[in-house]
Amino acid sequence: MTPKTENQSAFAARLGVNRATVSRAVAAGRVVMADDGKVLIEPSLQRWHETKGHRTDMAEMHAKKRGQTVTNAPRGENAAPDISEGGESNRTRYKALLLHFENQSIKLEIALRRHARYPLEQIKHEATGLGAMLRASIERVIDQTAPRLAVASSKDERRRLLTSELATLRRHLKAEFPAALRRMRKAAP
Repeated sequence: MTPKTENQSAFAARLGVNRATVSRAVAAGRVVMADDGKVLIEPSLQRWHETKGHRTDMAEMHAKKRGQTVTNAPRGENAAPDISEGGESNRTRYKALLLHFENQSIKLEIALRRHARYPLEQIKHEATGLGAMLRASIERVIDQTAPRLAVASSKDERRRLLTSELATLRRHLKAEFPAALRRMRKAAP
């Protein structure tokens, strides 16, 4: 049985890329060519997916613009390239993995500088502080309202007292969240 072949234009259409992209891939050895100058489909698809970069988001975006779907299983934006299969392009896979994690590290550093993310230790510290403040406030509400609740004559009076105290507690807690965020921003590098 002879392997299936097609010309470079048809192979480009199969992948959803430009013909020039396939020509560059041929020159780089990412596409397996037959003796007659046509593309061997199965081995070329395998090599194409083994050696492709990790920017599936761009591939999906370009495919969507063309009204096509991406031919491989989509990975998440932060997913590492698959290096599980052995073979001749092992070095390429490890380079892709290295590049992926370097990019993720850079993205994290940018997010930290833009205050879109914060170090876990700072978040734990602020969360502990907020929890302690909430606990102390609830204890204060209990200590200050218990005697007044005991002498209140009606349910409505007790309800108004508790509603008032809880509204004050809610205001203090809402004010503390932005203050915690400001402290984390100030402590960030």
